[in-house]
Amino acid sequence: MKVLGIIPARGGSKGVPGKNIMEFDGKPLLAYAIEAGKKSKLISKLIVNTDDMKIAQISEDFECEVFIRKKEFATDTSEVIDSVIQTIEFFKKKGEFFDAVMLLQPTSPLRTGEDIDKAIQILRRGKIDAVISMVKVQDKHPARMYKMEKSQLSSLMPEHETERRQDLPELYLRNGCIYLVKTEVLKNQRTFMPTNKSAYIMNADWDVNVDTEIDVIILGQLIKKWKRQVL
Repeated sequence: MKVLGIIPARGGSKGVPGKNIMEFDGKPLLAYAIEAGKKSKLISKLIVNTDDMKIAQISEDFECEVFIRKKEFATDTSEVIDSVIQTIEFFKKKGEFFDAVMLLQPTSPLRTGEDIDKAIQILRRGKIDAVISMVKVQDKHPARMYKMEKSQLSSLMPEHETERRQDLPELYLRNGCIYLVKTEVLKNQRTFMPTNKSAYIMNADWDVNVDTEIDVIILGQLIKKWKRQVL
């Protein structure tokens, strides 16, 4: 199975400006995705997909190939799937074909090359079209969540509203580290969450996604511990 690893790294970001090149424990956020991808034994080609020349330069500094996406795919309202399909078609014209595409978001950096390879092995073995990395839901379980309508609260899971945490049904949450989809399915369904998918379960202790300034603070502390215990 030939797998194309794509690291999507747009230059613009409103929530945390410049987050993809922000340094965490001495390295740009982007570098963690590159290093994990390069340590994988099963990714056939790894590229950074960007519209930003500074991101492109950092990618090259970390010895990763760069694909410059079209400006129309780099706006605040752009869907990442459009730039990914553009990338697939570019390599297809060069005679390079891939059985599957893996998205490695820089903003979910706490993954390893081993995580990547385990996800690919799940896709190889199963009669599925995609593998998505997940973590088990901990304290923020939907049984503890409510809708509010006209000042009235209604539970999302009333049948489990008063149960102990230990008795709640097991649920899983996407952590953003790995999206792996067969190429033809990706092109036909135009999504990284196709119908026929399975999960690669990761450790919820390392669940962080850099979308806000608070996430920056959390990752700044967590990444050092992750390096000591995982790498």
